[in-house]
Amino acid sequence: MSAPADDDAALLEIARCERLVQNFYGYLDEKRYDDLCDLFDVDGVWVRLGTELVGRDRIRETMAERSDWLTAHVVTNLRVTLTGPDSAETVQYVTLYRHEGRSPQDGPAPVVLPLGILRHTDQLVKREGRWLFARKASRALMVDRQRVTHYDQEKGKGT
Repeated sequence: MSAPADDDAALLEIARCERLVQNFYGYLDEKRYDDLCDLFDVDGVWVRLGTELVGRDRIRETMAERSDWLTAHVVTNLRVTLTGPDSAETVQYVTLYRHEGRSPQDGPAPVVLPLGILRHTDQLVKREGRWLFARKASRALMVDRQRVTHYDQEKGKGT
């Protein structure tokens, strides 16, 4: 038995939201920062490491600090809730692996333990038929305390 048309439409919108989230992490790890910035609404906010980056230009500027980072964001437990015809919320868990000071000429990086496990929450908006991030934030659940200290300084803030 097939689902009613309304359920099919909702599932399609959920799939589009899931693709937006997956594209974000793919572009981030692939250093496709222009593509990543285009996933945000014009005045979208990314709360990154305790700092609110407002707008695509500010996000793009901040990505310069990642030039020698090699990252892998492993996304799990992604849930999408449609909150209206043009709004949605997501929750996902991200296991983050990171090497700093790497260049492509260095070859593959050694495998290390994760830097941390984060819980990301997103507010999405649909503009002209396209889902975009209105706000993206995360909270550290577990971190490698020998490699990460900024979460200690950001208590109570989304990172």
